[in-house]
Amino acid sequence: MIKFFRKIRHKLLTDNKISKYFIYALGEIILVVIGILIALQINNLNESKKERNIVNASLNSLKLNLHNDIDDLNEQIEYNKTVLKAVDFTFQIISIPKYKDLQLSTFADSIFHIATERTFFPTTTTFNSMESGSHFQWIKNQDLIQSIYSYYAIVDKLSNLTNENNQFVKNHIEGFTYNKIEFGSLLPNSNPYSNSKERNPTQNNTNILRESSVLENALIGRKFRATGEIDLSKDAILKANKLITIINEYIEVHN
Repeated sequence: MIKFFRKIRHKLLTDNKISKYFIYALGEIILVVIGILIALQINNLNESKKERNIVNASLNSLKLNLHNDIDDLNEQIEYNKTVLKAVDFTFQIISIPKYKDLQLSTFADSIFHIATERTFFPTTTTFNSMESGSHFQWIKNQDLIQSIYSYYAIVDKLSNLTNENNQFVKNHIEGFTYNKIEFGSLLPNSNPYSNSKERNPTQNNTNILRESSVLENALIGRKFRATGEIDLSKDAILKANKLITIINEYIEVHN
């Protein structure tokens, strides 16, 4: 093809047809420009397809992360419901006369959950990868981007809240139990030689829980914090499900 055009140019020059040569040269330049534009367009289409495939793969991976979070969030809710039941029962022990002078170890399993801790960690693997890979610049849907960042803001808030609540348990619940309750009496099997030790009967008595307002104050705080975790977990689940729906709609349009 190049040889063919070269012959045409040579013939026009040898025949002294300068004006026709310039017209021909201009046409050749236009053809070259058109070829370059077509090549660029094809390259842009290929790049767009590549970016679309990367985004869709990331969004599908993000959905898996969200489903994992939903499972963990539901477990967090159930955990806090158990805490609230334990708090309520402990309120009964320190308030209702029928529990007075009863052995505390009898209720150890029931009130144990007020001193348990559980931290929520959202699955951020895909989200972090999308941020570091600048994938969000390829997403042409601002509602989707906003929903993603809104979801991870609320689960980050929940994660921080669970850490704060765990610290509250350490400072106020565990602090009380370690300082006021003798574990050897509360949990007889914890010390295999506990039967050999002479103990004060009052150390294994529900009245220990009644003697100070410290525990009641801690229980009130534990109740409000557990309720806060439940409410925030439910909000996070709603946002996760909404985000999954938006992702599915986006992938369907941009597949």
